Amino acid sequence: MTDVEQLLRETLADPRHRLDPGPGMYDTVRERAHQRRRRVVQVSSAFTAVVLIAGVATTVGVNSGHRRADQVAAPSITPSPQTGQATSVDLGKGSTSAMAVTSSAVYVARQQPNELLQVSTTNLSVTKRVATPDAVDDIAVDAAAGRVWTWSTTQATVADSGQSTGTDSTSIHSYATSSFAIGGAVKIATYTFDAAALDGQLWLATNDGLYVVTTAASGPVATKVISGMVFSVAADVVRHRVLYGSAVSAPAAANSLGSIVIHEIDVFTHSVIGVGTPLPIGKESIAIVGDQIWVGGYGSGSTPRLFHLDGSSLQPLQINGLGADPLELGPGAIVWPGASVVWVRSGGSEGLACVDPQSGALLEQWPAVQGPVASVRGDAFAASDGSLDQLSLSGDCTG
Repeated sequence: MTDVEQLLRETLADPRHRLDPGPGMYDTVRERAHQRRRRVVQVSSAFTAVVLIAGVATTVGVNSGHRRADQVAAPSITPSPQTGQATSVDLGKGSTSAMAVTSSAVYVARQQPNELLQVSTTNLSVTKRVATPDAVDDIAVDAAAGRVWTWSTTQATVADSGQSTGTDSTSIHSYATSSFAIGGAVKIATYTFDAAALDGQLWLATNDGLYVVTTAASGPVATKVISGMVFSVAADVVRHRVLYGSAVSAPAAANSLGSIVIHEIDVFTHSVIGVGTPLPIGKESIAIVGDQIWVGGYGSGSTPRLFHLDGSSLQPLQINGLGADPLELGPGAIVWPGASVVWVRSGGSEGLACVDPQSGALLEQWPAVQGPVASVRGDAFAASDGSLDQLSLSGDCTG
């Protein structure tokens, strides 16, 4: 077992993928925040003075700004993003372990008892319920294929001697969205970190490689596509491909957690068709919104924690919004895709941000939301601290 794999396993149980920051991290963050607040006050004071100037001077300034718009963007002052609320949804006995959302329903995995629920987004009532054979770790919904995938992981224990006892394994089950009729099961002898569903297939990022599960007449069949540890995977519906991240060796001056490279796989041929450049992060997550690709992860020092990639080349683009200052996000960032937004959480807190996927602008924020987040237009949910929370979308965040 490598040092990186051991680090991932030790922190995997934390739904926020939390990693303690280095010494002095928060002192630096607080100082940056203090400086930022001071600049905002200074700019606001200057703006107030400008407003008192005669309208003629203002008009001249505006016209001049229009003439130079193609050369440089005029500075502006924008209001603070709306602070949203989170309301717990009463699902009865049990605790929420995972959820996924479509335009008409939220699919929720519950434990104690182990069951899969379908919840209406209209009135938040439970419309379907089925017992699951084991405690579900996570869910992926393929609405186009009418399928819900669940998976449960078992991790090998490590004895005092440092030797592993038992084996890692992942149990995968398929259910029809219309009836919750089970469509089969398959088990692979590896630990799953992440998974994504696309075109009737389930792709799994595991400590033994990238796997794809397809459905045959006899039931689901799992096939290894890529060897080596794969921590993240995401489905790109627009380009009909799958993206995954794999670790690479980092130069001595780079992030102490190493670096990762994003690869693209053709969903039909299962072959690698593109490779990005190394990103100085570890424990990455990938969010694809339309044609926009965002990657968040953990870093050290002044290395970025959040990356916006070009959809064609997978090369990093400049970030001007959230994440432009790496220390805003503490030790790392975690991302999830919405229908029209990117959800970003700071790895050092429970703060959640709704971000414009094109500009990186912060649209709405929540001070304390745990667990993964999923949304469609008009509806957003989080599997937070054992419950299902509905997030208010009262600001510019559309879900």
